[in-house]
Amino acid sequence: MFVDMSYPLSPVMPVFPGLPLDEFKPHTRMSKGDESNTTMVNHFLHNGTHVDAPFHFYDKGLTIDQVPVENFCFSKPLVIQKKLSDGGLLAVDDLKAAGTALYDADILLFCTGYFENRSDISFYTNDFPALSKEAAVFIRNQLLNVKAVAIDTLSIESCIQGPQLNFIVHKSLLDGDLYSTRPVNIYEDVNMGAILNKKIDRIFAFPIRFTGLDGSPVAMVAEILQ
Repeated sequence: MFVDMSYPLSPVMPVFPGLPLDEFKPHTRMSKGDESNTTMVNHFLHNGTHVDAPFHFYDKGLTIDQVPVENFCFSKPLVIQKKLSDGGLLAVDDLKAAGTALYDADILLFCTGYFENRSDISFYTNDFPALSKEAAVFIRNQLLNVKAVAIDTLSIESCIQGPQLNFIVHKSLLDGDLYSTRPVNIYEDVNMGAILNKKIDRIFAFPIRFTGLDGSPVAMVAEILQ
């Protein structure tokens, strides 16, 4: 059985503070006598369920069309579940609580419980939980099987501390000059509610291959063991 972990894209979905909203513009409509229904979409790449490529915060990093396709397929997913309130940060000890499975995992799924607030846009977009700098560095340097991380908030990084600290969490995961290990791709605004209390076998999260760009919306699907 497969479950969808991606949210539908919409002009009224919550977005990271200050980012532009998406726009859907009808191009042709059969109701107006046209032969078909077609639409123009003005989409900001970091709205909705999406993946950050290394190029997002590393000018020499791989763009979304250059990331190997196997980096979007995961056979050893691990859910890190910890209920966090406004401004809470996932720490290294929160990751280590998963035990030895942490070192085999190829994607870490951070479930803070904040997805429950997504319908309340003003609340969901204000000082949401995120990953600590220390945890990001730990993942990059110590968890060498991890290809990606995912979180149920608008960003892996605090919307308050991120700009203040020059987006150090994103850079710790993506920047090729900071560490000798491989970069770790980032999935944000993921529907973790779809997988709670389920045994996950595999996850697939494929982007659109935009040439030379920094990210993409994704269709993230989990295969569940029945």
